[in-house]
Amino acid sequence: MSMRASSSTGWFLAAGALALGGLLVAAALVLHFFSTQEAPTRFLAPGTQSVEIERPGRTIVWHEHRTLFDGRSFDLPPPLPHGVRLEVTGPDGAAVATEPAAVTVRWGSVERTAVVAFDAAAAGRYVIVARGDAKPFVLAIGADFTWPLVRALGGAIAAAVIGLGAGLALGLYALLRRAPTAATDAAQAPLAAPGATDDSEKRLRDLTAVVYALQALSLVFGLTLIAGVIVNYLKRPEVAGTWLESHFDWQIRTFWWLLLWGVLGLASAIVFVGLLILLGAAIWFVYRVVRGWIALNDRRPIGPH
Repeated sequence: MSMRASSSTGWFLAAGALALGGLLVAAALVLHFFSTQEAPTRFLAPGTQSVEIERPGRTIVWHEHRTLFDGRSFDLPPPLPHGVRLEVTGPDGAAVATEPAAVTVRWGSVERTAVVAFDAAAAGRYVIVARGDAKPFVLAIGADFTWPLVRALGGAIAAAVIGLGAGLALGLYALLRRAPTAATDAAQAPLAAPGATDDSEKRLRDLTAVVYALQALSLVFGLTLIAGVIVNYLKRPEVAGTWLESHFDWQIRTFWWLLLWGVLGLASAIVFVGLLILLGAAIWFVYRVVRGWIALNDRRPIGPH
């Protein structure tokens, strides 16, 4: 095995390690979230239950309408029984305002529906009272896990995307290192067949088409856009001074301008104008890819705009 092949193998192994590392970090973030979630405090209602809240934050009172409690099975409609009222008292003895909540979660054979939520302004003991004339049912009180779950999933997705993207980029770099370069072609020119120059141009033209394909695929997979621009920068010296250089410049500008408009669109997505920016960027991107690909197919350079 040559030193070049051995070096490439090392790059491929590093690429695989990056991709696997990203997936492992993503899995660790999700597992950490679930392992740190405390079980809610459950009690039989109507009745009174006190719960110690260690950290201030949003707290949910759930109707555990499908569950097993103290050896008794419950299978009730999700809403609270008719006429039942919930009251919450804070550590200072003052009433705590509650607001309706309507989220349903299922974990195995247990199904809970949020009925009210309240903000625990301070750590301490809170008292939940369920008043009303109703048959026994089960309530559960626990911290709202919505935003912690969103953060965990967001971090997991980011870790997976970064790991896979970095692995893909490094693997692509290793693949390109193994491919013959323009300098190698030039060094072997005296021994090459008469059609060697045409073969070299065809190889670079095919590579340019691959970049357009990666850009098009990014509409579905996203990461391929990064792979495409890496190819542009790695192979840019080989197309210098040829008609294909205009295509590489076109593709690189497409990437950076799309990134800029994407960031602006996401930053302002909370208002309607952000959605318009993202839509316009997507249409512009498709136009750039199609126009460039047509020019490449016609074997002509692409304009600077």
